[in-house]
Amino acid sequence: MKMTGLLSRRSNDLAGVVGTVRQVRAGSPVPRKLGSKDVAVLDLNRTSAATARAVVEADVAAVVHVPRPGEEMLPRAAFRILASSTIPVIEDADLAEVEDGTRVRIDEGVVYSVKTEGQLATGREVGPETLLSEVHAAENGYVESALAHLANATEFLSLEHQLLLDGEGLPGIDVDFTGRHVVVVTGDRASEAQLSDLKPFMKEYRPLVVGVDGGAELLRAARISADVVVATPTGVSDEVLTDGAVLVVPADRDGRAEGLERVTELGVGATTFPAAATARDMALLLAFHGGAEMIVVTGDDRGLENAFGASSAPSSTMVDTAVSSRLVHADACATLYRSRGAGIGLALVVLAALIAVAAVVVARDSAQDLLIWAIDAWNTFALWVQGLVR
Repeated sequence: MKMTGLLSRRSNDLAGVVGTVRQVRAGSPVPRKLGSKDVAVLDLNRTSAATARAVVEADVAAVVHVPRPGEEMLPRAAFRILASSTIPVIEDADLAEVEDGTRVRIDEGVVYSVKTEGQLATGREVGPETLLSEVHAAENGYVESALAHLANATEFLSLEHQLLLDGEGLPGIDVDFTGRHVVVVTGDRASEAQLSDLKPFMKEYRPLVVGVDGGAELLRAARISADVVVATPTGVSDEVLTDGAVLVVPADRDGRAEGLERVTELGVGATTFPAAATARDMALLLAFHGGAEMIVVTGDDRGLENAFGASSAPSSTMVDTAVSSRLVHADACATLYRSRGAGIGLALVVLAALIAVAAVVVARDSAQDLLIWAIDAWNTFALWVQGLVR
């Protein structure tokens, strides 16, 4: 890094870069007042080129890159854009939970609170050459991971194409998915918050609920009854196994299933599902080939950021493709439902206003005039509400 650019940002009183934390969330607009006295905290793996350019144009004091836990660098343009600037970039210093407006001092990768001088996080400062070298390595690693992932996905397709295309080999269970909305809750870290966001949707549509591994525990903690649980018995509690849901136990293609003895000890019934797929994939296939109208799945998004990572099973690439015509991610479902709910709420406000106006008309005009006005107003209102819910 050009030392002149770095030194110009140093405080006369304290060593290092001093600035105010500004959290820049993925997908959110860059704060309008972002400037040279700020430290931009963001996940460069999910930062668009436009956002990176805006951060550089704001000439911030420093950028702190906070990726998701355990995630490798992705070859995003944001890294190259920052490498072409003189802005210090700090990696591995987790400031994700530090509040906006916190004054910090960054010296040799260590982040301190200006107020208390306590250490908030430890990272490392990377210069342009190091940053570009890391991006090149990330490009190679990303492509290699993709090739390996797609090779394994193709192998899965060769083994399970009959299951994917026609549902051959699906176990028979006493649950009718035909024409129903289905919510599949996984044990991924994002599922708990997504499940909370989905509660209004679930309250109105009463979908069938499928708990997958740790997702079954999340449902129980949220006091939501699962209709189906797809899980290895040794990975969930006795309470989940005995709650009354239809239990499906993943098994190898040769029929061997882990933990069946535990099910027997508890005196509950279970159906095995032999396939070279994950429990999540099995749940999606059960709903899809069972005739579900829509399948909402919780968990981490499966965009290109995560598509080829260690947490993404090759089988899921093929299964998601097979069920894509009915698959909706939990975040998208919650967003659409909130938009719809807002429109209905507005409709209720308008209805209340019409009632108030009617009261005034009653006080002033004849009953016949009121009847004519009420019919016209109601027809207009009904047509408007129909437009909201279409």
